[in-house]
Amino acid sequence: MHLASTEKVGHVRAARHAEGTSVSSDSTVRGAASDAGRDMAYNAVRDIPYDDLKAFEGRAAAEAGIGKDLVNVPMIRHWCEAMGDTHPAYAGADPIAPPTMMQAWTMGGLSGHEGRSDAYDELFGLLDGAGYTSVVATDCEQEYVRALRPGDEISFDAVIESVSERKTTKLGTGHFVTTRMDIRAGGELAGTHRFRILKYAPARRKPKGKRPRPVINRDNAGFWEGVAAHRLLIQRCGGCGELRFPWLPGCNACGSPEWDTIEASGEGTVYSYVVMHHPPFPAFDPPYAVGLIELAEGVRIVSNVIGVPYDKVRVGLPVRLEFQRVDEELELPLFRALGGGPPFTSGGEPFGSGGEPSVGGGEPCAGGGALVEGGPGGALRVGEELPALEIPITRILIVAGAIASRDYQDVHHDAELAKAKGSPDIFMNILTTNGLIGRYITDRFGPTAVLRTVAIRLGAPNYPGDTMVLSGTVEAVDNGPDGVTAMVKVVGTNGIGKHVTGTVAVTLPPGGTA
Repeated sequence: MHLASTEKVGHVRAARHAEGTSVSSDSTVRGAASDAGRDMAYNAVRDIPYDDLKAFEGRAAAEAGIGKDLVNVPMIRHWCEAMGDTHPAYAGADPIAPPTMMQAWTMGGLSGHEGRSDAYDELFGLLDGAGYTSVVATDCEQEYVRALRPGDEISFDAVIESVSERKTTKLGTGHFVTTRMDIRAGGELAGTHRFRILKYAPARRKPKGKRPRPVINRDNAGFWEGVAAHRLLIQRCGGCGELRFPWLPGCNACGSPEWDTIEASGEGTVYSYVVMHHPPFPAFDPPYAVGLIELAEGVRIVSNVIGVPYDKVRVGLPVRLEFQRVDEELELPLFRALGGGPPFTSGGEPFGSGGEPSVGGGEPCAGGGALVEGGPGGALRVGEELPALEIPITRILIVAGAIASRDYQDVHHDAELAKAKGSPDIFMNILTTNGLIGRYITDRFGPTAVLRTVAIRLGAPNYPGDTMVLSGTVEAVDNGPDGVTAMVKVVGTNGIGKHVTGTVAVTLPPGGTA
């Protein structure tokens, strides 16, 4: 695919999102969430001769399709509200649409798609008839040629680029179907959209076991009463004032049986840890990290470390207390990793020079947050780390992102249907992740920056109740005729593992800042 080198072009690639998975060399999609696949019995499906599927490659998927709505301010506003994107170029008297919103203008919404070809319907009918009745988006690759503005009429044509051989995934077995779409505004090419979905037969999972119940007695009952009230209580000796944990009937320091409690702040660090691989237990998904957490008060507690992949847990890692319901009867105090730095919001402190924002020339194509000076060499230094952005993954965010992108697939809003299709809950769709990545980068580089490429790969799904932490590192800086271009590595982690990894190329025009 050609990327224009001098135009305002953004490029988004989101790979293999089928329940947070990546395709391995043996054509099996392995999920980061769990090894529950060992316990899955797949629904019966019928093999389709691969030549029958391959015959669809090169045929039209949509011809002379028309967007159901002109590009309009309400849909732009809904998108920005869902993503938390306050970039000024997307508001005001002459707004543009966020580049990562491009696919939303082609979506059919609740009433369905129009303009699909007979070949596309035949392919899906063949897959449905063989038992591959469910669908999930896995890849998204977008190239932006020009900004979309209110009043633009969207038209599009699409072709079926490829149909894969049968693959086995954590969600089930099925075939990947890739289409390529040319999107036009007023007859002028606005961008190219390559999209991959998995048509699959849902896998049946064995019920997950319950965690062992804590042994509660008269010596520790007060601790568990505190947990039920979302309070982590530490014993304090009534004789010498020594703090102790775990709970004991008397003080090890002075022997006094008198005590009261204080509530822990919840702040702490990993003092030591182990990673559990074996033996497997039905209630747990190995590998997982068990940490000895040193609380700010000086006592230590054993608990799970969440919010970071197990292989990224380190001694000294800052953590914060979080009460998490692990089944319908049991709630536990766990500790969430805080990542490499404090969270920020749009308009926070700059990650480089720290100067006041200044606006250079050129049409806005990226966000409006704190800025770092560009120019030859500038303050964009290789190794520069962007402040982390901590995003709570709520049901509202997942559903709002799906609606804003006109994606009404049930796995993004209906928990019961999502579970019936092999997922433990609803999960975030690709377009929301695209929007959040765009927000993260553009909040850092300012209103004159131009997104050249955003190449991302999706991994562990974003489920409700989790937190995604986005971080970025400048990996390369190049001075060219169009300005300073920085290559930024982006990583987004959640409690399961890495939700997204990728690199973003962003150009600061001459005289612009980031």
